[in-house]
This record gives sequence, structure tokens and C-alpha cells, in this order.
Amino acid sequence: MKRILGLVLIWNICFVDSIYIPRNQTTEPSTDTNIKSNPTVPSNGSQTIPTAKTEENLKTIWLSHHMTTETPTTFSPTTNIDEAEKNTSNREFKMKYEQYVEPGRNVSKLLDAVFAQYDKRIRPFYEVKPLSVGLDILILSFGELREASMEYSVDMYLGQFWQDPRLAFGLDRIIILGGEAFEKLWVPDTFFVNSIESKIQTMMFTNKKVWINLKNGTMMLSARLVSRNSCKFDLRNYPLDEQTCHLAFESFSYSEKDLKYSWRNQSVGSDIGVYDREMAQFDIISAKRYLKHEVYHSDMFSGLTATIVFKRRASYYIFQMYIPCVCITALSWVSFWINHEAIPARVGLSITTVLTISYMRGSVNANMPRVSYLKSIDYFLLVSFVFIFFTLIEYVLVLKYSQKAKDLVKKNSLLSSDDEMEKQPMLVTVSMGNKSYNFKSSIQDLENGNGIPLKERSSKLQVFNRTNPLSFRGKIDSCQPRKENDSDVTSLIPKPPNGPHRLDQYSRFLFPLTYTLFLTVYFVYYTKAYDDRK
Repeated sequence: MKRILGLVLIWNICFVDSIYIPRNQTTEPSTDTNIKSNPTVPSNGSQTIPTAKTEENLKTIWLSHHMTTETPTTFSPTTNIDEAEKNTSNREFKMKYEQYVEPGRNVSKLLDAVFAQYDKRIRPFYEVKPLSVGLDILILSFGELREASMEYSVDMYLGQFWQDPRLAFGLDRIIILGGEAFEKLWVPDTFFVNSIESKIQTMMFTNKKVWINLKNGTMMLSARLVSRNSCKFDLRNYPLDEQTCHLAFESFSYSEKDLKYSWRNQSVGSDIGVYDREMAQFDIISAKRYLKHEVYHSDMFSGLTATIVFKRRASYYIFQMYIPCVCITALSWVSFWINHEAIPARVGLSITTVLTISYMRGSVNANMPRVSYLKSIDYFLLVSFVFIFFTLIEYVLVLKYSQKAKDLVKKNSLLSSDDEMEKQPMLVTVSMGNKSYNFKSSIQDLENGNGIPLKERSSKLQVFNRTNPLSFRGKIDSCQPRKENDSDVTSLIPKPPNGPHRLDQYSRFLFPLTYTLFLTVYFVYYTKAYDDRK
């Protein structure tokens, strides 16, 4: 009988159906907790004794009850392990919540209490000492430098550091504020003195935050800005030039007695970091930190200046302006090898080159400011224009002197032809009665007895003989020139000059030599100054 009762007791312990835990239980249950026995337990009122396994199950259920506020739990031996793991996870979450969330709630309560009495209209250390504000910048990139409007743009991070004792709580913690909380704080009214337009980047959200060190009240305002600033360009050496631009910071309303600027952890003259140094037409030579003090009215305002030096890349202008200009100038010299009688060809070539160089001058200065001085490129284009213009003037002189030479040759040819006709042998027939005599001589050789040329007395003629003078009177019937070969006649008339003019021959060497000398002096002078600025 005892053996049967023992088997029933073991079965009840191992296969218990349910356990009831009272809701108001607050302490760990003891081993005498009431347990509903299986209906198969004998009705003699005997109770089972809890084993170690049942105590562990009861403890797990107790933890679950205290972590939740659910209704009484009914479980079976197949689910007690999963519930235990879930309860353990809930406990860890509660511990993390207390570790990570509660400090933030405490800081929020602290800031709410501080901002309730915080006045952002009053600067820190008011009437105590000037507030020191440290600045630091990181330049991300530069935009286009516009010579016409004399301005440039820059994309950068600007950081401002100062201390506000009203936010010092001795807590070794840093918080970051933005949005509405940012508007509740006092911040320096820093602005760009030479700025035309500045704005804070708003990609997805406003790129402006405040870091607060709750230990000593140190604050940092960081913002990403895009600023378009004015810059006084010196274009005397354009396009072989370099430009120095400034970015000046000052307080708008606080004088040096209230606020002083300084570069944070950097010395004057130190380099400024530039993230992207690549530009289309310029190289960034340097970006340095400097101090700046300007007097406005009767107050002295503290300020800082960032100085950036840009150097223009000359390769673009060499291929786009200098080489084409030299080629056009050299093209105008081709007219020296064209016959000066070809007036349309030479005039057309000269006019075309003059108009081309004039167009180049206009296109170069189209995007440039109208300054009161000549630029380097202006000197170059002006001298090239003068050389091309002188080519046209040279041809005008060639035409003028060649025409004079033609007129002179024509006049001389007419005079020489008359003289030759007088000296040319002629056939003269003289009639005396029934007889006629033929004489082969020139008109100048026929004279009368008194020595008077025949051409002065053509109707009468007297012939004398020195030994036996014989006088006769006769009449010249005809006077015909002696026929000669055609070549003898045409050779007497000089041909007009058809070869190159002497002025063209001189210009073929004088123009290129002089222009080459100018190019040498020009590039030696400006490239030396260009290299000295490296």
C-alpha cells in the first residue's frame, strides 16, 4: 500500500496541471505554498512536498509577476523556459532605460529650469570683462571668381567658441542643441564685413548646431555657410596675374570693450585648411589667418581676417588668345609676298586681319570691368593691332610710290622716243630742176650753207662744197625715216616695273624681326613677374 501511495505522489509532482499565484503576493513564496493537487490524489487530505524543481518554477513565475501587471499566469512545463528568457530581457531593458534615458530626462529638466531664468539678450560676463570669442574656419571649396563684378564665393564651416557661465553645472557631459532650443541661447552677432550675400546651408535641415559643455559652460556654434564676397581685383597683369582676396569677420553691435575675437588655438599667419583646392582657372597659393582692426565712428571693433591668394592659370589664355593673335599678325605679312598690282588680294587680306584682331580685343574685354588702366593683354593686342594696321599702311605707300614711278617712267619714255626719232637716219630726196638727189642722213644733219638746220627752213636748201663751192637751190620732195627692225624700236621704250617693290622687300624682314623683339620683351617681363609670385 505504501508503495502505491509513493508512485501517486511522484506522478502528481511531475505532471502538475496548474499553479495559482495570488495577485497581491509581494515576497518570494515559501515552500508551503498552496498547490492544487491533481484530482487523482487520494482524499485522505495528504499534501505533496515541493521539490527543488518546483521551487525554481515558482521563482520564475514570481519574477514574471513583478515585471508585468498581467492576470494570474497559468503555465505548463513546456513554456516556463521561454517566459523566463522574456522576463530576463525585460529586466535588461529596464536597466538600460534607467542608464540611458533617465540622464537625458534629468538634463532636460535642468535646461528647462535654466531657460526659465535665462535671458539671451544679455551677453556672458556682462559688465565684468570683455567676452573672448574664438573663431576657426574650414574652407570646403571656392566658387567662380568674377572679374566683371569683382566678387568670389566660398563654401565653408565657421566655428565660434565662447564661455557662458550660466550654463556651467559641473556635469561632465556635452549636449548638442538645435532648432527651437538654439533660439533660446545668446550667440555672438558675427558677420562678414565684405560680404555681398551670405546664407546658411539648408540641405534637409538647417546646418547650424550648438555644442554645450555642461561642466564649465563652454559653447561652440558651428554652421555651414555659403558667402559671396567682394574682392578688389588688380588686373594690370591680366591674364598673368594673381589676386588677393579677404574674408573679414566682425561683431555687428559689440565693440572691442565688450567682445574680442581671436583665432582658436592658431597663431596669426597660420594656414587655413582648404578641403577642395581644385578650381577651373585659378590655383590657390595660400590661405592664412590675420588680425584686423577697423575704426567705425568713435568705437574700435575687434575683428579677424582670412586672406586667400589666387593665381590665374596661364595655359588657357596662351592657347586661346596669345597663339591665335600671333598667327593673325603673321598672316597679315603674307601680303608682302603678293604682287602689289593685285590690289583686291592685298587689301582684302589686310582688312580681314584688322577686323579679326579688333574682334579679339572686344571679346577679351567683354567680361572685364571697365578699369581706367591698361591690362597686360591690352598691351599685347594693341601692339599686334598696330603691326597689322601698319601692314595696310605699307601697302598704301607701295601703291603711291609705284604709281609715281610709273608716271615718271612714262614721261621719260616719251621724251626719249622724240630724241631718238630726231637722231634716227632718214632718207631725204632733193629735187633740182629735172634731177633729184637722195641723201641718207638725219634731219639734224641737214643744214643750209649758213649753218642753219634744215628743219628750221624746210622749203629751201643750199649745198656748198668746201673746195669748189657750188650753190644751188632746190626743194625737198620727201623725207622718210629709215626702216629698222621692230626689235630696235621697242627696245627704246622701257618696260614698267612688274617685280616686288623695294618697300615690300624691306618689310619682309623688318616686320617679323620687330614683332619678335616685342614678344621677347613682353613675355620676359611678365613671366618673370608671374614666376616671382609663386
